[in-house]
Amino acid sequence: MEQSRTFQAEVRQMLRDRILDAASDITAERGWGAVTMSEIAQRVGVSRQVLYRETGAKHALGETLVTREADRLVSGAAAQFRIHPASLADGIGAAAEATLISGAGNPLIRAIAAGSAGGDTELLPLLSGETGPVMARAIEAISDAAAAVYSGLELQQSDIKCAVEVGVRLTLSHLLSPLGNPEDAAQQIRLVARRLLA
Repeated sequence: MEQSRTFQAEVRQMLRDRILDAASDITAERGWGAVTMSEIAQRVGVSRQVLYRETGAKHALGETLVTREADRLVSGAAAQFRIHPASLADGIGAAAEATLISGAGNPLIRAIAAGSAGGDTELLPLLSGETGPVMARAIEAISDAAAAVYSGLELQQSDIKCAVEVGVRLTLSHLLSPLGNPEDAAQQIRLVARRLLA
């Protein structure tokens, strides 16, 4: 019986991934405003009823889509701390650089950022806003990862969280409104973190 539940859970996850991949592809091609539940259902090969049962309405789908991409970026960022265990500031700078490089090559992130210029802004608050699903999750997950790696450096937990929050906010700002290359932006973030922790 447990194998059957495991198989069903795997199939359901595969379906959800296909739905999110289709929504991501359409958004990258034509913007979130062009996404329709009918087209997603057609691309995935399911009925609209199945689609709504799996994702809810379009806004809920958008939240899930943005959260999945953000979680991928956060995971890559948190891994940078283990590569730079001697300095939280260097870890924050490396995490910012990895995120900015990955985000610059991410068609969905580019579409969300470009949408703000073209008026297609529905997904933007989900990624950048205080009430969206991403900001608090990112700060919490990256703070937890940093606390685990840098606990031996005699930093206050509040200092770690503050430096991480500043790093996340600056990284997101550079991600959505890039003015230069990711390396220069990451260096700025690294310098801010060093001064904050000094």
